[in-house]
Amino acid sequence: TVVPVSETEFTIQIDGTEADLGNFSNVVYRKITADAKRQQFQGFRPGTVPPHLLPSYRTFAMDEVAREATLEAMQQNEIRPFESCREDITIEQVSIPPKPKKKKKKSRKKKANAEPQVEDDTPAPWETFDTMKEALKAGWEPGQSFS
Repeated sequence: TVVPVSETEFTIQIDGTEADLGNFSNVVYRKITADAKRQQFQGFRPGTVPPHLLPSYRTFAMDEVAREATLEAMQQNEIRPFESCREDITIEQVSIPPKPKKKKKKSRKKKANAEPQVEDDTPAPWETFDTMKEALKAGWEPGQSFS
């Protein structure tokens, strides 16, 4: 959704599921880590990426995908951005889907008095954050969609 704020400013909302941002972020993250594995990091064996760099790579993947999706949305709505637009994009809100709940293992023994458990299949609402950093701290991973 593109809403003009002024002649040079727009508010753009992107549906991460529809835009397939999960797969796109996964591709970007894998490319970054594959390139990093070809680098030589002092104190680490060849092909090993220092674990302290992985959060930075996750942040970069989310940021890169968000900016690219925003530029694509502008292009689809026939908005020609300025050349410095990519750096000037301000991301004000990020929504991520809730983490999938782990299913409990069923015990082999069935009890006669046990009540059948009813599973709630309604999707949980997406969590909304003011910054990407907060979304990353909440557990966003490359491959997971975001809006």
